[in-house]
Amino acid sequence: MAVLGVLSPFLGGWYFGGLIEGIARAAADAGAAVVAVQTLDAGTDQLELTEPPHPPHPLACDHAAGFVVIVNAASAKYLREIQAGGRPIVVISHEFPELDCPTVFPDNRVGVRAAVEHLIRHGHRRIAFAGFLGALDQQERCETYRRTLRAHGIEPDPDLIFEAADNQEAGGAGAARTMLAAGLPSTAVVAGTDLNAIGILRVLTEAGCRLPEDQAVVGFDDLSDATFTEPRLTTVRQPLFDVGATAARVLLAAIDGTGEPPARHEVATELVVRESCGCPSSVGAAALRAEGKSQHRERTRLQRSLSSQYDISLDLLRSHEEDPRQLGWLRRTSARAGCLGLWTPGEPGLEIAGHFDRSASSPASATPLPPVTASGFPPVEILDEARAEPGSLTFVVPVRVGNRDWGLLATVDRVDLQAATGREPINQWAALLTVALDYQAVLHTLRDQEEQLRASALHDHLTGLPNRTHFLQLLAAAMERGPEVAVLFVDLNDFKQINDTYGHDVGDQILVEVADRLRAELGRHGAAGRFGGDEFLVLLDALDDDHTPEATARRLLSALNRPHRPDGRQLVVTASIGVARAGRTPFADAAALVREADTAMYRAKARRTGVEAGSGTPRR
Repeated sequence: MAVLGVLSPFLGGWYFGGLIEGIARAAADAGAAVVAVQTLDAGTDQLELTEPPHPPHPLACDHAAGFVVIVNAASAKYLREIQAGGRPIVVISHEFPELDCPTVFPDNRVGVRAAVEHLIRHGHRRIAFAGFLGALDQQERCETYRRTLRAHGIEPDPDLIFEAADNQEAGGAGAARTMLAAGLPSTAVVAGTDLNAIGILRVLTEAGCRLPEDQAVVGFDDLSDATFTEPRLTTVRQPLFDVGATAARVLLAAIDGTGEPPARHEVATELVVRESCGCPSSVGAAALRAEGKSQHRERTRLQRSLSSQYDISLDLLRSHEEDPRQLGWLRRTSARAGCLGLWTPGEPGLEIAGHFDRSASSPASATPLPPVTASGFPPVEILDEARAEPGSLTFVVPVRVGNRDWGLLATVDRVDLQAATGREPINQWAALLTVALDYQAVLHTLRDQEEQLRASALHDHLTGLPNRTHFLQLLAAAMERGPEVAVLFVDLNDFKQINDTYGHDVGDQILVEVADRLRAELGRHGAAGRFGGDEFLVLLDALDDDHTPEATARRLLSALNRPHRPDGRQLVVTASIGVARAGRTPFADAAALVREADTAMYRAKARRTGVEAGSGTPRR
């Protein structure tokens, strides 16, 4: 079964979702599957793409036999690389001069011409255009507006072109304020999009204008919202489903070699007349009831969607309680299956960190999936899940926000046509997942730092041995377990002369070597610590006839008295060791036992015997 790839800035909403739905239907009719890839970062808000993004990886290229590209979803360089791999490309509503490929557009000329002529029939001569001229579609609509006026003997007035900042309601509102500031020189306006038109209606109404008497308004798109404005919006219907289906059929023909040379394909549009142009209302009781039912269904859908998103958000915000990588939170969604691929440090591939299968009893019981390359993501198992469910397709969204790029999230689901662009559930899931993974990483780093601080507080920074405080804690704990405990106090003889003669760097090398020799000689039979300077402590709590404190002290003395060779020099550093047994000083605490061993060490140093045992006198 062939797989069609789709590259799109977003994966849902009335526009992108409508196109993808048409692609998916046409693909299904031809027995093909669809994998739709979002090329913008997770959580990206609705924006107008003036510069196409350049995806950093060849996503889904191992699966897709060709790609439909929606507007400027990817850079020309990225698309050329796809073509160089032998995969054809079809572009919707955008032209790349660098690429030789078919394009599919809604017929902007037919729809806009019908809108302008309709306003002329209403008697309007001062007709304005308001839209975002940074988009190719809007440029075509504006040019058709000019040509239609000229065809009817009306010379277009440059002062009646009001440029919007974007295709959204805010862009239309801004254009309307410019119109008001100019004294509202037009009697009618053709807006580049319905959202622009809705923004114009709102601002003009708030300014006290009577609509459509003071200003007739026509939009373009035929959104569902157009039937709920006041007055209801006259608009041009662009059949997004048919545009997407046409693009899929052109791509399938290119894949199987039956396609024609690259050409522009246009899908017819039509004018939908309501009251905002000045036509009388034709809404009857039946239509009002239908609109009421539609509003009720939409309100119910929104309530369910908000509840679901709230639950999912809480799940992902509790990432410290349940690992979001396991994708258990997908059970709250409509997704049939999904997987999370995380980039492997230093490697080009993705580790499949989580696999969600709704038929599995729990996330942990879902079959683990092997690593894949970026071009092999999503895994074939996910594509198979989509094929098994009619109407489903595979969606891929980067788990990437700003500079934080964790990997890719794939789900098997249906197209969401209702969400606002940039507010598609999967887009928000991926953004929240990115934040959750960031939080986990920060938490892990903080725990590592906490462990490092704890270790630093309890260990000598030079030798890594327990410091005085930690050693006394270990000794106290050993004494609580029983009386068979001994302490050895180790001092290096005349060590100051080493530092004075050879420098502290050499001295530090010797201290590290002393610590290593203590560890090696003690093995499992004791623990060493650094008391400070050139003084060390040894805890013995596994005493037996073969490992008496005195015998251990003499073995340590033999090891410590061997020559040291720092920086190629041969230096002999001898030691003195004092021994104290807890069993012979039953009233001693840890500090007292150390003092007893210290006293014994000084006796050994004074007598030059190497090792001396404590007197056994209880100390308080």
